[in-house]
Amino acid sequence: MTAFASAGRILFAPIPNFKPTTAIIILSGISFGPAGGFLTGVFTALCSNFFFGQGIWTLWQMLAWGFIGFLSGLLTKCKFLDNLVKIIAFGLFSGVLYGIIINTFNAFIYVRPFNTAAVFASFTSALLFDFAHSISTGMFLFILSSSWLRKLDRIKKKYIALE
Repeated sequence: MTAFASAGRILFAPIPNFKPTTAIIILSGISFGPAGGFLTGVFTALCSNFFFGQGIWTLWQMLAWGFIGFLSGLLTKCKFLDNLVKIIAFGLFSGVLYGIIINTFNAFIYVRPFNTAAVFASFTSALLFDFAHSISTGMFLFILSSSWLRKLDRIKKKYIALE
């Protein structure tokens, strides 16, 4: 799943924040639980940044995508993500959540002078990117959810039987 999420991020790189990456991480969490979602999120940021460039931001991307993967697995265990509408709604929320985490990092590391007006300007300048990320995550979940979840369920059943 990390390879699919990383490849999706790389293939859609020319379109700012329109990528299937977060959707694939969410599907991984739904299928393989909180630990699987967390690991997919963390390693997607690490692996895809070998293409985009590593830096201090990589840790924050790992935190953001790892948390989203973990949360999707946790919400599935609690029977919250049990239909497509809820999965898409969570995807839309996840795009915003990712933006909040990354924008917070951006504010602490890069915004100088660090004051309310500068932080507000920093968050406001990211709104269109966060909106695009949120909408694309919802769209990719709408397109991918049913077929990928069926296939991932088959894979789980096949390999759990071998244990």
